[in-house]
Amino acid sequence: MKTTHLTASALFVSVVAASGAHAAMTGVTATNYSVTDGARRYSVMDVYVDCTGAYDKLVNFYGTTSSTSMVVTSINGAAYNGPSIVAGNGAGFAQAAGTSWMPAAGAAGNAWDSFVTIGARTQDAATAGIAADNYFTNATTVGADTVDGGSTLQGNYAGAGWYTNLPTGNHVYAGTYADKRIMLGRFSVETTNLSTTDVLTLQFKGNVTMRVDGLTAGAGTVIQPSFNETFTYGFVPAPGAVALLALAGLVGSRRR
Repeated sequence: MKTTHLTASALFVSVVAASGAHAAMTGVTATNYSVTDGARRYSVMDVYVDCTGAYDKLVNFYGTTSSTSMVVTSINGAAYNGPSIVAGNGAGFAQAAGTSWMPAAGAAGNAWDSFVTIGARTQDAATAGIAADNYFTNATTVGADTVDGGSTLQGNYAGAGWYTNLPTGNHVYAGTYADKRIMLGRFSVETTNLSTTDVLTLQFKGNVTMRVDGLTAGAGTVIQPSFNETFTYGFVPAPGAVALLALAGLVGSRRR
C-alpha cells in the first residue's frame, strides 16, 4: 500500500468559520491526499475541527430537527438527497473488508478505510470509545458506503451523529495534537475509474458540542456551533488515463 500526499498545488484544504463559533474554534478544515493500494486508487478526506487552546475539547457531532447533519458526496453535481439517501447518487465511501463506520482495530493499518471519530486519528485507539447516536442508522453496517441519517419518533429528520463515551480521554483535547486539530472522521472514495474531468465533492454539515477557553482539563465555556462546508476531492489519474491523455496530445500535435 502506498500513500501519496498531493503536491501543494493539488492539496485541497477548505476552511469554514462555524456559525456562532467561539474564538477558540477557528473553523472546520479537511486535508485531502491520495492512496494507492495495488491496482486501486483512493482520494481520502480527513475532516477536523480546528482549535487554538490546549484544553479545547470536543465530545460529539450530531444533527437536530432544526439543524440537521449531513455527510454526503457529489460527483459532477449529482449528490445524495436529504433524508432519503440511496446508493447510486454521488460516489460511495470506501470501506475495508469487514468494517463499518465505527473504528476497527483490524483496519488500523489501512490508510484509506473510512471511519468516524472524535479526536483519535488511528482506529486502534481503544480508549476513544466512539459510538453512534440513535439517528446514525447504518453506523455498524459492514461495508456501508453512505452515512445514513434517521428521524425522530415524530418523523422529523435529524441526520447521523456520533460521540465519545469516554469524554475525559486525552483524544478529545486539541492540545493532544501538535496542530490542535480534533479529527471528526476519514471519508475515502475510490477514484480508480474516475476521469480527470470528474469533480468529486464532500458536503459535511452538522453541529458539535465543545468546551473552549479552559485553562485546565474539563474547564472552559460550553459552545454548540453549527457548520456547513463543501470540500473538493483531488485525485491523481490512473497511469492508463495519463497514457491516453499523452497519446491524445501526441496525435493532436501530429495533425497540426
